[in-house]
Amino acid sequence: MKKTVLKIGRMVAIASSCFLFGFVDASAQKILRKSENMRPVWLVSKTPETTNETFHYQLVEAENESLEKARHDCLLALSRYIGQAWKISGEAETDIRMEQKNGAYTESSVYNFHYKIENEEISVTTTKYDEYWEYVYYPGGGRYHCYVLFGVADVPVPRFDRLSFTRKYGVRGMVRSLIVPGWGQMYKGSTVKGLCILGGEVLLAGGIIVSESLRSSYVKKMHEQPKHQQTYNTKADNWENVRNVCIGAAAALYVYNLIDAIVMNGRKRAVVHRPVQFAMYPSVGECNGVSFALNF
Repeated sequence: MKKTVLKIGRMVAIASSCFLFGFVDASAQKILRKSENMRPVWLVSKTPETTNETFHYQLVEAENESLEKARHDCLLALSRYIGQAWKISGEAETDIRMEQKNGAYTESSVYNFHYKIENEEISVTTTKYDEYWEYVYYPGGGRYHCYVLFGVADVPVPRFDRLSFTRKYGVRGMVRSLIVPGWGQMYKGSTVKGLCILGGEVLLAGGIIVSESLRSSYVKKMHEQPKHQQTYNTKADNWENVRNVCIGAAAALYVYNLIDAIVMNGRKRAVVHRPVQFAMYPSVGECNGVSFALNF
């Protein structure tokens, strides 16, 4: 008996220690700021589907003291990935060239990675589609964690899809919430809200069933025991009121569920448009050079 008590006590102590360490570890990392209220779809679930085989989507991430350094580290991580994907071996000198618009870098900038190996030069075109970052607190100080969605060419002349991003889901969310309350919210990324709506509907449905069952039971007793008719009648009326309140609350929650599913914003998602083709051709004019053409 004593051994059993000691064994149980040891297990409780181990479980308590694990919980404490887990709590300390969770509290050691805290997100103080972020670029979006919710992580975009391309980060939490899956990247968009490409419309052609000339390129693919690639997610890269990096962490640093400042946001600019984290963004630069993302480019370095992408450069390393391209080197592996294109099977570039040996010592390579990488030159990252960024497209500018009106003197400023754009969110969908084009990056050309040039790899020089001895006398050979390999160029790979990429485009930046979207970015998400979080400023995370650590015991040693805060750091920016940056995530970037790129399109990476698989051929010399890629046809990149054009993406736009929206937080609207239209009827997609409403149709799901019409079938299962809360499903539309979960589909849009508001998992906690969706579970609360679903749980509320389940509880109210349970309240309707229980209250109606009790009401029916007291009505039955009222007929079986006429001398207690007034008492049972009062209790039946009370449970009828409870049932009606639950029905009204469930209906109101269901209507709110539909309105919220179609009106409120969700996670940022990508909308695919016609692809863009990048082509390089010699320019004709007073100055020699290479021009960049976009074919829509």
